[in-house]
Order: sequence, then structure tokens, then C-alpha cells
Amino acid sequence: FDVSDSSTFFNGNIRWKFGKKRKWSLAGQYFSNNATGDATLEKDIEWEDVTFRAGTYAKAGVKLAVTRLFLGRSFYKNKQNDFGLGVGLHDLDLSLFIEGQIKINEETSEVHRVSEAANQPLPNIGGWYNYSPAKNWLIHGRIDWIGADIGNYDGSLWNANLGVTYQAWRHVGFDLTWQYFNLHVDVDKSDWIGGVDLTYSGPVLAVTFGW
Repeated sequence: FDVSDSSTFFNGNIRWKFGKKRKWSLAGQYFSNNATGDATLEKDIEWEDVTFRAGTYAKAGVKLAVTRLFLGRSFYKNKQNDFGLGVGLHDLDLSLFIEGQIKINEETSEVHRVSEAANQPLPNIGGWYNYSPAKNWLIHGRIDWIGADIGNYDGSLWNANLGVTYQAWRHVGFDLTWQYFNLHVDVDKSDWIGGVDLTYSGPVLAVTFGW
């Protein structure tokens, strides 16, 4: 299917620092993306109990929504540096569909849509490093990793970013970050054997608010 290589998606982050010298932090992230494509099938495609016919038009897509919660602690922190590690949860909401003409019998067909979905919160480990080279400037990086086991779905996930923030005013700043997300899942079910390999990477422009 001719799925576009680029898309625009929503990405939101929040972080709360607490404890002595604010070494503890609780962070949250949410982003979602839809990718769809269409094509004229070159061969029959069987999914569940239906067959999409070769030579007919079909549309397919995948939707991924990720909710991330992360509890971390800074182990090395001063006015310029902040290095920390932590644990968290990634909630992965993955759904796929295909829609097109299916065989009813050798002479009859109709338009039909089938889909598959999975949702599961999974633990992850991660770390971050922030460096302030000058007043009002911050270079930041973060990486998370999990091994995913969602029922009949097995795989791994990487969620990382690298960016720079400029604190324009006391409570408001501007951020440019390169976001990378990769999910590889192998599927082993009686009616669906295959896999999903998704990679999102690109710049994220944001306005930051601090208090």
C-alpha cells in the first residue's frame, strides 16, 4: 500500500519535579499518529475469514497512540548538568485495518472492512541528560526502551529525543526537538501471522511552560 512517508502528529509532554533539591520527577507524554494508504491489489489477500480480491482497489491503515508515564531520579545535578534514570509505563494502543472488495463466491463480491487492535500497558526503563551551556539555553536528551508482549504480539520499542530549549521569559520558552520512535512487533495468531515495523522520526516544535 502506498503509505505516505511523512505525516503530522500530536505530541504533548509534562514534567513535575519534587523532593529534596527537586531530584525526583514524574513525567508524562502522549502522542498519536494515523497512517493510511491505498493500492490496486496484485494478488488475493486473506485476513481472518475474508479474501480481498486481486485487481480491486483496497485501502489500509495503522493507528498508534502512546501514553507514557515515567518516574525518575537525578543522580548528578548542578546548575549546568542533570543526569537521571528511572522506570515507567508505556500504554500502546495499536490498531490496523484493510478495506476493499471481498469474495462472496466465484461470481459475487462486496465491499468489506476488517481490523485488528491491541492495547497493553508495559513497563520500561530509561534515562536522560540535560546540559545548560549558557543562561536561558538547555540541550536535552532522553531515551526509553521496553520489550513488548501484547497477547500474541512480541517485540520491542525505542522512544528517544534530542533537542534544545530557549527560555525566552521566566515561565515561557521555545523548544526544537528531534523525536524518534520505533516499534517492532511480531504477530503469531491462528488467523494472522505477520508483523508490524513502525518508525516515526522528525522535528517537533513546541512552546514550553514552567512554574
